[in-house]
Amino acid sequence: MYSFCFNKTFSSRSRLVYASMLIIPLCIIMTMIVACTNSEDYANPLDSENLRTAGAPDGLELFPGDRQVRVTWNDSGQEGIKAYRIYRRSIANSEEPFELIATVDAPANEYIDTVNIDNDRKDPSGENIAYEYRISYVDLNDVESPDPTNPPNTTDDPFRLWQTAIVTPSVPPPPPVVVLGDPTDLRVNLFWENYNYPSDFKLFRLYIATDKGDGEPLDFNNVKELPPDQFFFIDDNFRQDGLTKVYRLAAVDEFGVEGITTIKATSPNLPPAPPKGFQAFYAFRSLFNNKYDVRFVWEDNKERDLDGYQIYARDAQDNYIQRRNIKPNETSVIIASEDPIVIGQDFFFKTYFITAFDDTPNAVGQRDESEYVEAEAFYP
Repeated sequence: MYSFCFNKTFSSRSRLVYASMLIIPLCIIMTMIVACTNSEDYANPLDSENLRTAGAPDGLELFPGDRQVRVTWNDSGQEGIKAYRIYRRSIANSEEPFELIATVDAPANEYIDTVNIDNDRKDPSGENIAYEYRISYVDLNDVESPDPTNPPNTTDDPFRLWQTAIVTPSVPPPPPVVVLGDPTDLRVNLFWENYNYPSDFKLFRLYIATDKGDGEPLDFNNVKELPPDQFFFIDDNFRQDGLTKVYRLAAVDEFGVEGITTIKATSPNLPPAPPKGFQAFYAFRSLFNNKYDVRFVWEDNKERDLDGYQIYARDAQDNYIQRRNIKPNETSVIIASEDPIVIGQDFFFKTYFITAFDDTPNAVGQRDESEYVEAEAFYP
């Protein structure tokens, strides 16, 4: 009877569990269907049904200058594209229609607009007045996408977006004069003093790219925006000696126009800093011989390219003898059964030193070591 009641209760719960097990896969399948649908909606940027681009070429970017705008986009290399068309309007009046200003043959991916461009435009309230751009492509049948005579709008369901970008041309600020500071391990120091500010100056902007030396185009990242009163930048984001980066320091005005200085620098091949707090604690091993143990401790170095530590002992002839090679994550070690220095009838503990070394050989191919640091001795 007891067994029957237990089974009955268990059976009711089982039905609930079973139902849940059916629901969970169903939810997963529905999620996958939605995800696939979303992926298809965004898969081909040149598809007129693409919700993100409405079929316009992707990657539209604007680079303003003195009475000009450089318009760039991603040329996908897709077959069947005959040309690209660039449209522009002034957004002083948001109702103003876009006008066709240029057609360029594929496989172009940029156009420099100098047609009736004015600098530093502002409305009566002092707000910037921008130019707005968008682009389309024309296929081999002269069909244009998106269709400028019937562009997507906010009433479409689902809503599709024809990408645009805005910009206000201006005279670029004078480029900063950038110099390199003194070499420092795993660090590049940039300085630009006595900058001649234009009246519309806003800030400095720094772009950095790693130069691998393979001839490939550099991939610059916008890493920092600096206030007008900062005249230096310290790049300590290096993990080994000999890495080369290219820096673009831009002076930026209130319209976003940049005056750029480019400079290349390599992290210098310098040894690590000497370890700090190096101490040696001596202890006799036995009353029956003169051998001793010595325990060493020190503070860990912080260099990213640290490859380890080396402990040396100085002998009676002032030669430095390698005693122990230590991993970079260790800050203590015991060397056992050391022989003392014997001079006549006298016995002396050896004096010990430590260095740090990195993972990049020096200019002659030898291990790059710091200065020797003598241990602070504690005797028994």
